Amino acid sequence: MKFNIPIKVNERERKVLIIGGIAVLLILVFQLFTWYNVNKERLKDFSDEKYYLLQKQLDRIAESKNIDIQAKKVEDELTRLENTLLTGNTPPVAAAALQKFLKDTAAITNIDVKLERTLNPVVLENYLGIPVEIGFSTSTKNLQDLLVRLRKSAFLLTVSEIKIRVTNISRPEEIYTTLVVTGFIRNTEEKDKDKKEAKNAA
Repeated sequence: MKFNIPIKVNERERKVLIIGGIAVLLILVFQLFTWYNVNKERLKDFSDEKYYLLQKQLDRIAESKNIDIQAKKVEDELTRLENTLLTGNTPPVAAAALQKFLKDTAAITNIDVKLERTLNPVVLENYLGIPVEIGFSTSTKNLQDLLVRLRKSAFLLTVSEIKIRVTNISRPEEIYTTLVVTGFIRNTEEKDKDKKEAKNAA
């Protein structure tokens, strides 16, 4: 973290200000650590292994006596997972939807987004990670509020990168923040590839 000191202060005052700034940032680190653990659990539900497991359960249920009831439960679970995906079937459309969601959510917390940038998609077999970078100046309180709102979002979102810079050492609660937020969509190319291979095998 880089501090830009715009005013002259003695060594003792500088140490007090720096300690104050570090204390504020530690609170944010704790929030991110908590969110990270929650996202780890959500990602387990969203993993390809979970998807394949549910698909296998559907195949087994087809041979069971309670086919309708059990199939409905599995289909509901698949639907729940699919509902956490971003809208749009292609990376550009999904990225645009994520950018709008981030900007609207930030506006609720009185944050004016100054930087918006779409990054390259991340391939995750049956899914694509759609990362979007945003940058803004805000207070630590508003940043904390934004992170909570993103964590409670109906979409599965992860913060893969966060950079915080104190812009005024005399007011360490005023910061410039850069976030890289990632949402997910189905990897339609991988799905089409599987269909083609299945057709060729037949």
